[in-house]
Amino acid sequence: MQLSDFKTYVKYDLKRTDKDTELVQAYNDMINWVSLQIPHSGYKFQSYINTSVSVENYGIPSNAIHIIHPLKLIIGTGSSDTGYPMVHISKEEYDKIEPNPNRSSPHVGRPTQYTIYARCILVTPIPDVVTYLIEMNWAKRKTTLSADADLPELGSEWDEVYKWGVLERLYAGMGMFEESKF
Repeated sequence: MQLSDFKTYVKYDLKRTDKDTELVQAYNDMINWVSLQIPHSGYKFQSYINTSVSVENYGIPSNAIHIIHPLKLIIGTGSSDTGYPMVHISKEEYDKIEPNPNRSSPHVGRPTQYTIYARCILVTPIPDVVTYLIEMNWAKRKTTLSADADLPELGSEWDEVYKWGVLERLYAGMGMFEESKF
């Protein structure tokens, strides 16, 4: 339900019309709380990254908060092609294998290992062809709602959970602790 509809939904029980700012903040706090309780439910995505010849690093989406390991290398250009899970290694292990990945003649081949560093996926061996895909499963940062037309990312089955959490926070913020406990 849109933010404007949710505000009306909560105000039906709150019986106050002067708490819009607090209500929206409590709603965003509840969405954040739910996303921390179940980080992979509703916030999980799958992306495919095309490799390039002699390129070792591939960016992670800017709104990603958690990468679900292992990443998979797909041999081909379609998500239904065959592939295998790559081995996740530390940055220190990666640096031993690839001490200078940008040299003029890097160690190339079919990637089998990767590390995550500086919001990038670093693969080794460095891809030798462009017909690989990196399959990445990840959880995203929740979107803060502010405009009346904004929609939460989880479905309507969460509306009641959000409502009671928002009411608890609003009542506690107004010093109405008995109502907050209720």
